[in-house]
Amino acid sequence: MAIQRFEIELVETKMLTDSIKHLVFKKADNSAFNFTPGQFVTFLFDHEDGKVRRRSYSVATIPGKSDHIEIAISYIDGGIASENLFNMKPGDKFNAMGPAGRLVLKEDEKIRKLVLVGTGTGIAPYRAMLPQLERLCKENIEEVYILLGVQYQKDTLYAEDFRAYAKTHPKIKFMACLSRQASGLYTDEAPGYVQKQFEHLALKPGQDIVYLCGNPDMIDDAFEQLTKAGFDTKSVRREKYISSN
Repeated sequence: MAIQRFEIELVETKMLTDSIKHLVFKKADNSAFNFTPGQFVTFLFDHEDGKVRRRSYSVATIPGKSDHIEIAISYIDGGIASENLFNMKPGDKFNAMGPAGRLVLKEDEKIRKLVLVGTGTGIAPYRAMLPQLERLCKENIEEVYILLGVQYQKDTLYAEDFRAYAKTHPKIKFMACLSRQASGLYTDEAPGYVQKQFEHLALKPGQDIVYLCGNPDMIDDAFEQLTKAGFDTKSVRREKYISSN
């Protein structure tokens, strides 16, 4: 799919957590935005120095439920993207380009266990994958584990979407891992870092695939754990979220 440049218009926003906002855009010309779940879109911001700043965000849109461009963004004090996006009003427009990215599911893979790991807004691409996961569980995947890593229970963005699919699809499992909260947890929540859940999944190199998206430290630690356990680099697919502002 070719990368295109286009103008987008803000449709609506809502806060997902104290510091993360969900934004819904449409293409300003009302044409369709076609993407593969797992891809990202890049926003182009004019800066006071005359240069254009680029910031990329995974598309969080659930295909079939919306034809808009949905993203989640964390607020960074003084950040170019944060100050622009958090202060936009419906109807505001700016330039974007995409989609791009290769953190996508492969249709023809026979997988025993598929593990999708995301910290913070790194969980967004897996939200877009939900209908595809539902279908692949009927064809090529035996089990799917969606692992969300956040600090506190109040930070569990998009958890309601993952729980809804897990409730109706027995092959899809969801777990929220809370690094700074150890009490008052739901049955699908666990204390500690998200990558610590690997030891409970009985993963098998050569049969299982792991996707990692989000905090670079989590990704590096998880990748080291998995490669030491015998996973090759083709079975651990990564996309790091760098804290650019």
